[in-house]
Amino acid sequence: MGIFGAMTTAVAGLRAQSFALENISGNIANSQTTAFKRIDTAFQDLIPDLPPSKQLAGSVIATSRATNSVQGDIQNASIGTFMAINGDGFYVVQKPSNFVASQPVFSGSELYTRRGDFQTDKNGYLVNGAGYYLMGIPVDPTTGNLVGSVPTLLQFQNNFIPAQATNQIEYRANLASYPLTPTADPTVPQSELLNPAAFQANPVAGPPQPARITGFGASILPDAPAVATGTTVLPGALVNTGNVTINGTVVNLLAGQTPAQVVTAINTAAPPGVTASLNGLGNLVLTSANADTNIAITAGTPAVLTEIGVAIGTTNATNLLTQSAASAGQTLTVTVGVNPTLTITFGTGGAQVSTLAELNAALATLVGGTASANAANGNTTIIAGNMTDQIVVGGTATASNFGIQTLLALPANGTVVGNDLTTFVNQSIGGGAVTAYDIAGAPVNIQLRWAKIQSSAYGGTDTWNLFYQENSAATGTQVAWRNAGINYTFAPNGQMSPLVATLTLNNMTVNGVNMGNVQMVHGPGGITQFSDPNGTVKVNLLQQNGYPAGNLQSIAVSDKGRIVGSYSNGRTIDLAEITLAEFNGPDKLKRLDGGAFESTDESGLPIYGASGRIVASSLEGSNTDIADEFTKLIVTQQAYSANTRIITTSNQMVQDLLNMIR
Repeated sequence: MGIFGAMTTAVAGLRAQSFALENISGNIANSQTTAFKRIDTAFQDLIPDLPPSKQLAGSVIATSRATNSVQGDIQNASIGTFMAINGDGFYVVQKPSNFVASQPVFSGSELYTRRGDFQTDKNGYLVNGAGYYLMGIPVDPTTGNLVGSVPTLLQFQNNFIPAQATNQIEYRANLASYPLTPTADPTVPQSELLNPAAFQANPVAGPPQPARITGFGASILPDAPAVATGTTVLPGALVNTGNVTINGTVVNLLAGQTPAQVVTAINTAAPPGVTASLNGLGNLVLTSANADTNIAITAGTPAVLTEIGVAIGTTNATNLLTQSAASAGQTLTVTVGVNPTLTITFGTGGAQVSTLAELNAALATLVGGTASANAANGNTTIIAGNMTDQIVVGGTATASNFGIQTLLALPANGTVVGNDLTTFVNQSIGGGAVTAYDIAGAPVNIQLRWAKIQSSAYGGTDTWNLFYQENSAATGTQVAWRNAGINYTFAPNGQMSPLVATLTLNNMTVNGVNMGNVQMVHGPGGITQFSDPNGTVKVNLLQQNGYPAGNLQSIAVSDKGRIVGSYSNGRTIDLAEITLAEFNGPDKLKRLDGGAFESTDESGLPIYGASGRIVASSLEGSNTDIADEFTKLIVTQQAYSANTRIITTSNQMVQDLLNMIR
């Protein structure tokens, strides 16, 4: 090749170093460009095809070497829609070909970028600083699952999400083992408990249990064969068959009979002196004028009748001493539960009683919520204050003297009526409140209260009932609070036994708003009964899953790679998942303006689901290292100068050659 070949090679060297200088210049110029990928220069020698002994060093060409797979530093950003990729992958984007009526028109060609400075435009698209529109996969707001597997252009409108009615409440709390209710007094046994006898309607949960009645005198006979419990008679019809036997006369009760038909059937078949009626509580009451009347209940009937009180003795007694032949000085003793024994002395004058009204007044002084009343048949009624009370009757009065009608405790209808509000609040403690939502998204205030109905300190099992407020404006006999319908019982270690993990409040209604069936979720160990000197309910968790309608207010990117929408109702919902694409040959992608890339045959097709992780509120910086570029600049400058020296030297050699001819 000779001298002229050397000059040609030097020119090629100048051209190669100029090419490298251009890349260095571009890298330095874009050192602050978001997610810019520098271009390195690769030099390749060109060797003439000569025998090995004649081979030359050869010429040179310069080519570009991409660094698309080299990540830049991740920097924090204050904009919620900015994002960076930590690891492999590219955002899938499109660029509009033109605009029609301010709306972008897309060709459908997918492009790829690492530039994550996306912000919403007026049309709801996410657009980065170079004008590329983000693509991803929408998320079903109901299930949280992806809608499809192919990325589409993401557009977020300022639309509404519909309301969701509350159907689940998560509730965890600790109930103080000794609740400090307003009526609680440590010196008074059972004063911390709810006393059903103090209520017009019994608010406790579960079927009523008969009070135990023992003793002698006052014509109190063993009640076991004459008392049955079960579901209420009123309102509605009997739910199964059974029969009542009165002195051997069998009265069959049939399924489907109404309460009035039951009363008629018994009165038609019963022997003389025995009558059936419905008392003010809606319970069936059998009365008899004969103290020797034997009333028996079949096994099937307890599921039908809530309460049967048997009245024993004479009727229409107005003066016990004259009509019933009770002798002066005879006594009646009554003890209910843990109350002191009440002793009543018959006679005239002073503290003695001689009429039924005086007897009732004396019985009304019993402590603990027991009550007495003048029954329609002239007999005295004793109502147990608690379903587990034991009523002990004694004294010297005999069965022939007068009649006393004994009733069970009030039926457990599980409601607190308006007339009982003050009593209920005084005998219970607040359990927290939560705002729920109906099907239209209207707020509903759910108030909760707890009442302890039994304590292990008095020989029972620690038992609580949960109530929710049904009508905040209830008066009279309107239902104000409703029992959740289940007993929460606790072992000595303060844990529920048995466990109540979930509870369904069927057909829940609050202030006239029907909430449908609402599930109360406690989970394992969610409700406990540990000692608490405050004597209150410590609510650990109280939240519900309903919400009102709301419109989209802002969007942001989460570290899970999803676009999350924040709505005016306080909800945050996943709207879309950002799709990341990777390539087998990422450095063979074709570069486009604005940090975008286009796939080529050498790069291969995109593979969705790259392993890179989205970093929210961040941006990837340029991978250009200024110090490294300056070093390369010095080397390039020196190499360029050296090539010029080759040309100068070659020129001098040519001049010397020409001078030889002269």
